[in-house]
This record gives sequence, C-alpha cells and structure tokens, in this order.
Amino acid sequence: MKTKLTPDFVKNVQPEKGRRLEFRDTEERGLVLRVTETGNKSWSMRYDAPDGTMRRKTYQYPATGLARARELVRTLRGQVTEGRDVIAEERKAKADAKVEAARETLSDVATAYFAACLVGTQRIGNKVRIKAPGTLANEKRVWAADIEPKFGKRLVATLTKKEIIQWVDTLTNRSPSAGRAGFHLLRQMLNFAVTRDIIPMNPAPHVAVKAAEPRKRWLTDEELRKIWALLNDIEARAEVEISDEMALLLQMMLVTPLRASEVAGMAWAEIDGNVWTVPAPRMKGKREHVMPLTGPALELLERARQIVGDDKLVFRSTRSGRPLHAVSISAAFKRIVEHLELTRCTPHDYRRTFLTNVCGERIGIPRALGKLLLAHADYDVAAIHYDMNSYLPEKRRIADAWAALLMTIVAEKPSDGGGKVIAFPRKQA
Repeated sequence: MKTKLTPDFVKNVQPEKGRRLEFRDTEERGLVLRVTETGNKSWSMRYDAPDGTMRRKTYQYPATGLARARELVRTLRGQVTEGRDVIAEERKAKADAKVEAARETLSDVATAYFAACLVGTQRIGNKVRIKAPGTLANEKRVWAADIEPKFGKRLVATLTKKEIIQWVDTLTNRSPSAGRAGFHLLRQMLNFAVTRDIIPMNPAPHVAVKAAEPRKRWLTDEELRKIWALLNDIEARAEVEISDEMALLLQMMLVTPLRASEVAGMAWAEIDGNVWTVPAPRMKGKREHVMPLTGPALELLERARQIVGDDKLVFRSTRSGRPLHAVSISAAFKRIVEHLELTRCTPHDYRRTFLTNVCGERIGIPRALGKLLLAHADYDVAAIHYDMNSYLPEKRRIADAWAALLMTIVAEKPSDGGGKVIAFPRKQA
C-alpha cells in the first residue's frame, strides 16, 4: 500500500500476525518499508538491471533511518539511469577482494596485526585496548624467532590445522613455553585475519599445548644473602657480566617488589621525595600506582644518580639509552643463579618472596594489605571502579617492615622508614 512515510509512522507501525506488511513511500519512488510478523523492519529498494533482471537492495531499520533511506534510493535511481547494475558491481568487488585476500601471506597479516596493536584494533570486542610496549616487543620476538621462519611466506588461506599442530609439537619439544607463546600469537594473528575478511575461519582455533606449571618458588634467606652480596661486589658482578645499572635494578626490584618492566622504566620525574608514582600506562593493570620509597630504596636511587647519571631514566641501558629490557633482566638473573648454583628461579619470584615473608609470622601482614605493594589485579568491582584510594599510609608501613626485614636478612643495617629524602626533579607541567 502507498503511504506517506514519516519517522513516527516508521517507528510506531506494528506487525500483523501471519503477514508481511509493505508500505510504499509516496515521496520517493521505489522505496518500500517492509515489516515482518516478528516485528523486523527493513527498507527495500527495487530496480531493473540492464539485462532485465529485477534486483533489490535492502537496509535494516533503525540502523538506516527514513531520511537516509530516501537518500540511498535517490542515489540508486541515478546509478540505474547511468546503466549500472549496482548489486552485480558489489558482488564482483567482494569476489575480487576475496581473491586478493587469498594472495596475502602470513607476513602481510603480521604487518597489519602489529600496526593494529598500536591503536587497539587487533580484535573485535568492547574490551580491546592498545597493547603494552613490552607485550608487543615480546610478540615481535616470538614472531621473528619461531613463526616467521616457518610460515612467514605462506599464503594464509593455505595454512592447515594439521601442520600447525605439528609445528606446535616441535616447539613444545624444544621448550613448553615456546610452544605456548608461538601458538597463542599465531592464533591471534589468524583471528585477526578472520576479522579482516582475509580468511573465512581460523584453521586452528584449538590446539593442545602443554599448560604452564604454577610457580611456587620463593627465595630463602640464604639465597637472598648470596644474591645481594654478589650484586654489591664489583668483581663478582664483572665475572657474571652484570652491569652496574643491572645490579641496582635487581636490588630495587627486591626492595620495591613491582614487575620487572615497571621498575626498569622508573623515571626521575615520577619521584617526589620518598614517594614514587608509576603512571597508569606503565602498569600492567593500567592503573596509577603510588609506591612509598624506604630508606634502602632511596639509597639505591642515590647510587643510581651517581653511577648511571641520566637525567630522565633511573636505570638507563648504556647500549640503547632506553630502559633495561625484561629479556635482558631475565638473562642477567639467570647468569647469577647459575653462578651461585641456586635452584632455578626468576626475577618474578622476588614478588612471591616478598608476599610470603610479609604475610607470614615474621611480619604478619594480612594478605589483602600485602597485595597493595604488588599492584596485583583486584577483581572486586568496588575496588576496580569505585575505590580510588592510594592507601599510601598502609603501603608505607608494609614497605618499612619489609625493608627492615630484608636488610636484616642480607646483613646490612636496617634503615628506618623515613630514610634520607632526596630532592629529585619533577616533570614540569
């Protein structure tokens, strides 16, 4: 039936059971509003193709409103007048795009994927965010070391689940962590290729990988003494090839138990007296973290100022001029562990050592408070979205207690909580 369509009419028209209603617009020839018995509303625009075939384009309401629908039907009439078959052109363009996509190699996909990670469009969803520089750097390392040599030149459309499984098995036999890292990154890249319409589906959404064993390692007092003594000994450090900057960083990570990348990126502008404020972009949880600096921490900073001498970064790499990299930190710590003939451990075990000690009978801090210094993820809704406190007084009591215990363990004189306050420069607004 012919009807003068208005926004109110389109919005309020009701479906009829057992019927599909069609309302032809009296203002724009060829525009039809269709209403199914389930209440679905859409625009139908019919035209005759040059070969005499009747074509129809459709658009969904309310994504396309009345004004936009009229504009589209006018444009369509103009294209038909020029002798064009719009639907045939769209079908051909889509087919051509699929053919072109089939020519893309995994290296092409990787280039686009890493570019998308910089702006947070690497996958679909409402929780997508820009990848942290450290995470992205690690993914590029995995890509260059394990994925690109095997699949880089391959057309993405030709990858099969069987060969991906065989490749993951080979990596896992070399190192379980390499198998996990390689597969997880390849899966992300293939999912990215699906969202970009390069391939219709991920050839390997699920592949068995060896699960990581939960870490339970923490350092004993004797191990802490040995590590601290080596880091303080210039000759011993030289034997293990530990630079002054690396030694100071590994000590600071034990005194202020944040993650390696968070401590490595410490800048003088983040320090105000005996308080260190780590900006949200540098934190794993993307939330600003306020860390009290104890006497031992301030003494390490003073040594860093004298030895490193950089006016921006506390622990600047002499090679790159940038913060010491997590891979370099892990490698240096591994050399220390092997030199001292300790049971395998990593810098991340510092954090477990800290919490085990402060929450145990030695100090007796409740775990909920001990976690404050770790900046560990809190999945409580109120904590995430409503509680904006920094808990600096509570953190300082915990930090002071830990510093005193640590200095006693490594046989250095315990520092009081206040320590010497150094006037570090602050970033100008």
